Amino acid sequence: MCGIVGVVAREGAVTRSLRGLQALEYRGYDSYGIALLDGGLRVDKDVGSIGRAVEARRFDALPDGALALAHTRWATHGGVTQANAHPHVSYDGRVAVVHNGVIENHADIRRKLEVAGVTFVSETDTEVVPHLIARELETERDAVTAIARAVSQLDGEYALGIAIAGEADTIYGVKRKSPLLLTWNGSEAMLASDQMAAVDVSDQLVYLHDGDIVRLQATGAEVFSVDSGLPRRVERAPVTAARGYERPDKAGYDHYMLKEMYETVDATRAALRVAPADLRGAIPPSAERVTLIGSGSAFYVGRIAQYFFGRLVRNNVHALPSDEAPYWMTFDERDAVIAVSQSGETFDTLEVARLVVDSGAHLTSVTNVPNSTLERLASHRLPQSAGPEICVLSTKSVVNQVVLLVRVALQIAADRDLVPRRDLEQHQQALEALPATLEALLGQSDVFRKLAAEVSSAEHWFFVGRGPLYPVALESALKFKEVSYRHAEGLPAGFFKHGTISLIDEDFYTVALLPSKRAEPERFRATLANVSEIVARRGPVLGFGPDNVDEDDVRDFASYVPLPYLDDDVADVVVQLLAGQLFAYYCALSLGREIDQPRSLAKSVTVR
Repeated sequence: MCGIVGVVAREGAVTRSLRGLQALEYRGYDSYGIALLDGGLRVDKDVGSIGRAVEARRFDALPDGALALAHTRWATHGGVTQANAHPHVSYDGRVAVVHNGVIENHADIRRKLEVAGVTFVSETDTEVVPHLIARELETERDAVTAIARAVSQLDGEYALGIAIAGEADTIYGVKRKSPLLLTWNGSEAMLASDQMAAVDVSDQLVYLHDGDIVRLQATGAEVFSVDSGLPRRVERAPVTAARGYERPDKAGYDHYMLKEMYETVDATRAALRVAPADLRGAIPPSAERVTLIGSGSAFYVGRIAQYFFGRLVRNNVHALPSDEAPYWMTFDERDAVIAVSQSGETFDTLEVARLVVDSGAHLTSVTNVPNSTLERLASHRLPQSAGPEICVLSTKSVVNQVVLLVRVALQIAADRDLVPRRDLEQHQQALEALPATLEALLGQSDVFRKLAAEVSSAEHWFFVGRGPLYPVALESALKFKEVSYRHAEGLPAGFFKHGTISLIDEDFYTVALLPSKRAEPERFRATLANVSEIVARRGPVLGFGPDNVDEDDVRDFASYVPLPYLDDDVADVVVQLLAGQLFAYYCALSLGREIDQPRSLAKSVTVR
């Protein structure tokens, strides 16, 4: 959620930490801050974007010494204020802490510390941590032991970066359920919450385990486990960072979102290259139940895939939101669970994944970040290989995930002889034609730009569809409201008349997603019938659908955007996903929104 970068080096630590922090800005950009040693601890922090602060040369006057601890925040406890920005410093000025995650018992600890005379200056849960460490350091000379005693009092999840006055060559880190890694090259070392910041230092990365404390110096690291109480030395083997995940740039595009939508073509090709053996391994033949889990867009990906698994594989398949899944069902060795997460660090999804592993069930990960926590938990991995995605809104990653999961369903259906060979070949041919079809859709993006200029001022929206286009409507509505800040809901087109239609008037817009008229004539006609119900109540309707319709079919639409369909619902779903993304982008552009970093959102949601 937030970004942590700590650097110890011979010199230039401030410059290096700020560069690393800019690479992680997509993880949180409400506020930023940096701590360094300049005699004692010195902290510079403020609200706003770290990227803009660097451009404004805010940090040029800071001494660029041997240690820096930096953070970019996504607010959880306390508003977006300078006082609530990280780092937070202890009552004696000796300890600075940056934190990702949530300290669940912070209120109890705060009350006890206030009774003991500690004065708090922020509203955050984080501020209890430096105060606790400082108290332990009053009686314990060894910093690792003092930190272990302090964090033993914490409930919740956290990645902590810690700097201590007087230790100019050392940064400490602590991990529990929130990602934290380290790397070094002999002259420089970095503690970070994401490999994107660290790959400039070395491609050898050490991922900390839950309960680990690290003492990090430029020449190396000592890792301690506190699972047994007192700290004990442990070895953590490094892994090699994946190629292709170096820090990206916009490559001439106005926004990362636009660039990444154009990269959907290559992301689709990457999904089509995954070997059949890897697809087969996602669901063992012994599995009696299949569950797809994810949060946000990843959950809607699961909902889309659920339609095709149900039709092609005929398993007992459910798609569940990660945050609700533990309340819905328990898992055992009969289960196969596919966990979807672009970052591989989504907290709610990881919590379910841990339950799955503990139950003895089969866990497959679908994630876009190599070596992420979800990948390391999984017994089988389906790497997306879509390349870095920087815009907070997931675009190419969503398309890649859908193609991957549909290919899993098709592979299993073929292996088990569940679907006529002719149908499988048709779906496969349509998937292979998808990259060219998506290129054609991107070539008509100006249609979405012109449409957005006409309708983006509307404040209320419905997105409706039938069959697999229903979860596409959910996902399209999510994209739209994330980036435009307009109210939008996704609904099944047939469900619309059961109450929700009462909201329709001439100011309430609807986007109707139409299936192929040729391949799905019944769903096509039924969706048009629902459109007529909306129009009868003076509601303006925009249509996204096949390009082979008759004029009479679209007479009720205020505007109709013909899409380059393949007359195959597996492929046409993907076309509609990209169309929804383009529409959301151009509406946001017309409204002057912050596109790559919409308000209140963060790319990697690592808190409950």
